[in-house]
Amino acid sequence: MKIAIITNKIKDGEKLRKVLETFNGSFGDIPCFTKDDLVCKFSELKECEYVFSTWYMPVFTKEEIGTFFPSLRCIFYAAGTVKYFAEPFLEKGIRVFTASNANGIPVAEFTASQILLAGKGYFQAQRAYKWPIWHRGFNKSRGYAERKFGNYGANIGIIGCGAIGSKVVELLKPYKLNVFVYDPYLSDVRVRELGVKKVELKELFRTCDVVSNHLPDIPETRHIINEDLFHSMKPTATFINTGRGAQVDERALNKVLKKNKDMCALLDVTSHEPLYPWSPLFWRKNVFLTPHIAGSLSQEYNRMVEYMVQAYQDVAEGKNNICETTLEVIKKQSTH
Repeated sequence: MKIAIITNKIKDGEKLRKVLETFNGSFGDIPCFTKDDLVCKFSELKECEYVFSTWYMPVFTKEEIGTFFPSLRCIFYAAGTVKYFAEPFLEKGIRVFTASNANGIPVAEFTASQILLAGKGYFQAQRAYKWPIWHRGFNKSRGYAERKFGNYGANIGIIGCGAIGSKVVELLKPYKLNVFVYDPYLSDVRVRELGVKKVELKELFRTCDVVSNHLPDIPETRHIINEDLFHSMKPTATFINTGRGAQVDERALNKVLKKNKDMCALLDVTSHEPLYPWSPLFWRKNVFLTPHIAGSLSQEYNRMVEYMVQAYQDVAEGKNNICETTLEVIKKQSTH
């Protein structure tokens, strides 16, 4: 057995296997194992050179890797970050590939769509339209839209311009928008390539009509988006979070939104998921919640598998592949 699927959730493993089987017959009936299975069947994996995995990849120590996978060369992870499990494999010289870039594509598409809809006041307008007195609802709804900024010459702020943030910038290029970016690690060359203006976080919040968060979830970014920043936003601004809830001081966000009804927040992620029903953000009318759906869902998952199949083929042909990660890279990454 040269190839195996490893995941602690068999349902996800079966899904991965079905998608792999669609790639021109390159993959046959690949066996799927959980970590518990390996205790009884580790002898079956002695010749395994390649592991495909997805969400719920088990964590292994270096000693366990030596026992279960003595011949392993590569892991192809058809999901997001590999930080939580990859280090022991990399330290043993096993190559690790991740489809995190593929998973970032739908996040960027979701965000760009929200930015454009926010410019038209869509979120508050569609909620206000259903006011019990119908003609007042219509007028109230129009009022929200007319107080927003539109999508011509608006200022858009992107916090964090890595793989996802830069993809959002690219998707917004067809529109006449002024894009501001906060990212201490963004080089001047990359700033010119993207056609953005690099600014400090305070200026971004003060200047922009929409602010979208794409920071990595690391200790240094916890509650970096605080009350002072929210207070500095324009009265009709929109805050979007598809990054992580831990980066946002949610009490401060609620305080500002309570005071300013023309502002709104679009939250695909929160500090606790699902958001507790006793959180005031849960009930606030200018907060719009989605259940962490920006990332790959349904057929979008196939894109991640496709990226890993390409990585596998590149390895077989002795080529480099952009999905490969290293110890240096994962030490800077979020665990989510």
